[in-house]
Formats: sequence, C-alpha cells, structure tokens
Amino acid sequence: MRKMWIRGIILFLLITCALVISSASGYTADFPKSYRLWQGSAAMHEIGVYGYCGTQITVQSPYGAAFDLYAMKNYGSPGTCPSNDYIMSHYDKYAYSSGNGGSATLYLDQGLWCVVVYARSGSGMAYVTADSNCFPPGPVPTPLPPIPGPCSPYKTVDRSGFLYSGQAAVYGYFIPTDGRSQIEWTLTGSGGNTPIIVSSMGSQVFSGSGFSPNFDLYVFKDCNPQYSYCNTNYYANGPNAYVSISNPQRGSTYYVMVYARSGSGTYNLRMNSYKCYGDTPIIVASAPVYASTASVDYSSAGSGSGADTAVSSSIAAPTAEFVSVSSQ
Repeated sequence: MRKMWIRGIILFLLITCALVISSASGYTADFPKSYRLWQGSAAMHEIGVYGYCGTQITVQSPYGAAFDLYAMKNYGSPGTCPSNDYIMSHYDKYAYSSGNGGSATLYLDQGLWCVVVYARSGSGMAYVTADSNCFPPGPVPTPLPPIPGPCSPYKTVDRSGFLYSGQAAVYGYFIPTDGRSQIEWTLTGSGGNTPIIVSSMGSQVFSGSGFSPNFDLYVFKDCNPQYSYCNTNYYANGPNAYVSISNPQRGSTYYVMVYARSGSGTYNLRMNSYKCYGDTPIIVASAPVYASTASVDYSSAGSGSGADTAVSSSIAAPTAEFVSVSSQ
C-alpha cells in the first residue's frame, strides 16, 4: 500500500512537470519534430510550460545550414500566437545556431510561449526537440548575434568591348523568379589615345594629356535606352564607375548602358549577383569622382555608403551612338 502511495505521488509530480506542446493549429505532444526548411522560411510552435518545471527547446540544423530560435511569451489564450514576422521582431528570447550544422537552444520558464524556428541560411531538415527540466537552470548568458561572414557572388558575368567617345553599349540582365538579394556592376577602362581631363582628390580638378578614357555607367529597369527614352536613379561616372541595386525586382530586366563620355579604349564590365541572408557584402565603390570639361561638370552618383546606390534625382540616358555588343 505504501509503495502504491509513493508511486502515485511520483506520477503526480511527473504530470505536473509535463509539457503541453502545440503547433499554431492546436495542441500536440509529438515532439521531437522533423520538417524541411529553406532559407528565409520558418515554422511556429506554441508551447505551454506549467508547474515548476521549465523546458529546453533545441533545433538541430543540417550540415551547411543555420536555423535559429525566437520565443515570445503569449499572455493570451492558447491558439493566439501572432505571425512569425511579429514574433521575430518582438521576441523575448532568441538563440542563434553556430552555423554549418550547429544547434540553437532556449530555456523556457513557466507560461505560454510562441516559438519560431527560422532558417537563416541554407536548407534541409530541421530536428526540433523539447525536453522537460525540473531543475532550476543556472545563469544563461545572452547570446550575441552572429557576425556576418563573407558572402560570395551567386553569379559573375564579365563583358568587355571597345568604344570611341560618344559611343555606348547596352547589356540586359534578367532577374529570375527565385530572386536575388543584390546585383552590382563595376566598370573599368583602359587604353585609347584621346587627351582627357583627369580628376584628383576632393573637388580639385587637374587638366592633363592623359590616355585613360572615362566610361560612365547607367542602369535602367525594364527600359532599353537603345530603343526607348529612359530615365534612371542608378548611374555613376567614371573612371571606375560602380552601381549596386538591393533586392532587384523579380521578373524584371535591368539594362546596363556603358557610355564613353570622353576618350576611347577598352571597357571591362563585371556583374555580380547575390543570394544571401541579411546585408550582402559588396565591392566598396570609390569615393565620389569629379571631372570637368570646358562646359560640363560630372560627378559620381555612388559613394559606396550602402548596398544600394540609387540617388534621389533621376536623369535621362545620354544621347549616344550605340554599337552592337554581339560583334564585340
């Protein structure tokens, strides 16, 4: 009889410390869970912690991926968790995966919790566990956000050709439906034998008989300047022009115009596109470049201060003699 009484007490304590775990649609107890996530996707679970026991929830990322945890306490009734985006921007606790197949763990105390598993990078099967912990946890250090690592270009395309002063070449770049986080173009030039005005540091201008051409860069969204009147907020004057667009529009074509403002020679145009989480590391553009002729002032639009080099003022495509890029 005494043994049955002891077993009853133990059973009561276990039930008190048990977790009631749910998804957004209703309560369930089928932890651990396993499901597939891809970069930028998320899954939400509603977890009720009752009695004096806490719980630890852990997500194990697959190799090459980083899945994170965000938890927000819900003071309403079960089934009232807000959206994933709201939880991730108003979280009470978070844990970042170490990346490359690491794990993230959160300790949840008594109450009702809304927990989001977020695929920060990579894709694959997420393995989520929730374990009861009837012992008071020790001090838990606040995790620091991960330091963004280098982000390699998803695709690189190089183009080159020869232009005389007043000529231009146009290239089209289509953004597929899977999207890109950023696209950038770097333009350099060499050769030629036309004397030009060479800019120097700051706003000082020095004239000379140099031999480097000035190639300018213009980017037009869904408008080909070779056949239409186009305006743009993305442009930069050479030498070493640079233009970058963050989150380019899916399904759109960006037409890049290389314009020989002065001099003649060979241009080299490099395009890098990215599919990255968060801020995309970019090639740092040069400081604003100033050059002048006897009657016109030019200035670079991109200063390298951010991932998107759009300027507030829109300009039209310069009048030019367009050359065929297929023959270059």
